[in-house]
Amino acid sequence: MLKLRLMTLNLGGGVKNYTGSPETASGKALAMAELLNQIKPDFLGVQEIAQYIDADGALHSMVERIKRDGNFDYSFYGETLSMKKHMQIKKDLMINGLFNDWWDWSKGNAVFSKTALARLGNSAKEGVPRNIPIFQPLSYEGTRDTDPRYVILSRLKQEPFPYIINLHLTTLVGERGDHVWSEVSDAAKLTRSQQMSRVLGLVEEHILLKKQPLILMGDFNAEVSEYSLKDMLERDHSFVHLAPREIISSHSKAGLVDHIFFFPAKRLISYEAWVIDSPLAHRISDHLPVVADIVIE
Repeated sequence: MLKLRLMTLNLGGGVKNYTGSPETASGKALAMAELLNQIKPDFLGVQEIAQYIDADGALHSMVERIKRDGNFDYSFYGETLSMKKHMQIKKDLMINGLFNDWWDWSKGNAVFSKTALARLGNSAKEGVPRNIPIFQPLSYEGTRDTDPRYVILSRLKQEPFPYIINLHLTTLVGERGDHVWSEVSDAAKLTRSQQMSRVLGLVEEHILLKKQPLILMGDFNAEVSEYSLKDMLERDHSFVHLAPREIISSHSKAGLVDHIFFFPAKRLISYEAWVIDSPLAHRISDHLPVVADIVIE
């Protein structure tokens, strides 16, 4: 049996991570360090984490800060968007980056672990996670509608060697708020179902059909009642939603959209999940962390 404390958190966008200098992110980083010291997760998945390279070639990375402050031995950063690959004059952050003499800026997803990470195909050897695209637009137009979407696929080097996917699915402009467009809302749900289909296709043969343990976590941008979760994950593939003990919105406008799922149900011995709704958590992001203690075999 393996006991794990899992945590997922959308850090709230690259803009809020870095807007011009490391000092602008210091308050957020200190709050994150304090939160990690309180929760002490064994495995952390984050979305929308950012880094940049300054004019002297120095890397300023939230990944390195979290790895150090959270006492994680292993980390992996998966880039989804960067100035070098996706320079867009409609995106103010990239223009500001030019005039702040950044050589590059990027954001993406990241995982952190206190347990060694294994090769995907050989659990006996240490390995590196993989950053895998599930949506790549023909061109990046500077809005969330055309944000590339990736998942990080990793595996723990400890029995029963669970696979862990950290993801961030699409949300579209106009999907939420006071003036919701039904056409946009429908298009966003369809987009997420297509992305979920690609995730399931990725793991079908080598994980699902072999009944290997799989943890699926991240910002799904969908409540659990949405088709991509309730039907595709729970009904069709028998994933277990690690439902928080209290239903608390992890995002003030979107609802409870950050989740942790587990497969297969028969290998899940027990779990307890909850949303961290504290002043400290609210200082870090517009999302709240979701945490789960699990025992698996």
